[in-house]
Amino acid sequence: MKTQLVSVQENTVLKVVEDTQFVLGVAEFSPEKNYALSLMFEKPGVEAEIVGIFRLSQGQALNLATSAVHKAPQTKCFTYVKGVLLDNARSDYVGKIIIEKKAQQTSSYLEENVIVVGENTHNNSQPILEIEADDVKASHGATTGRIDDEQIYYLRTRGFSNQEAENVIIEGFFNGLLNKIKDEKIRHKVAEKLYA
Repeated sequence: MKTQLVSVQENTVLKVVEDTQFVLGVAEFSPEKNYALSLMFEKPGVEAEIVGIFRLSQGQALNLATSAVHKAPQTKCFTYVKGVLLDNARSDYVGKIIIEKKAQQTSSYLEENVIVVGENTHNNSQPILEIEADDVKASHGATTGRIDDEQIYYLRTRGFSNQEAENVIIEGFFNGLLNKIKDEKIRHKVAEKLYA
C-alpha cells in the first residue's frame, strides 16, 4: 500500500485506483472554509485508508468532512481521525460511508476520537452510513473525552508539571495513529507540524 499526503481543500475528490493510504495534511485551518475529502471506489478490489490528525490551539476552528463512496464490489476503506481541542477551539467533523447497490462484499469502517484539553470548546461529530447493498460490513464509532485527572496526577507525582503531563498524554494519544502512517517521511512531516 502506498502512502499519499493530501492537501484537503473545500471539495477534494480522489479516485482510488490502487491500494493507498491517504494522510490529510496538517495545516492552518481557516474557520470560514469547509474542508472535504471524498474517495471514489470505482475499481473492484481496491483498498484505502484515510488518516486525519489535528490539534486545534486556542480559538482555532476546523470544519472537516470525509466520504468513502463505494461504487464497485469488494472494496475496503478504513477512516481514522484523531483530534485535540485546546481553549476555545471548535471542531465539526462529518464522516460518511456510502455503499451503493452494486458494491457488494465491501468493508468500510470509520473511527473518530477527540480529546478536549481546554475550556469553552465545541466538538460535533457526525458519523453517517448510507448503505444500499446487502452483503457488506460497515461500522462507525466516535468518542469525545477529557484527559483523566488520575493520569495527570500520576505524572505529576513523577515530577512532571501539569503542562508537561498534558503534553505526554496528548503525544501518547496521537502516537498510535501516527505509527499507522506507513511512509516514514510523511509520518515525520505530520508529527513535526502537529507538535510545532
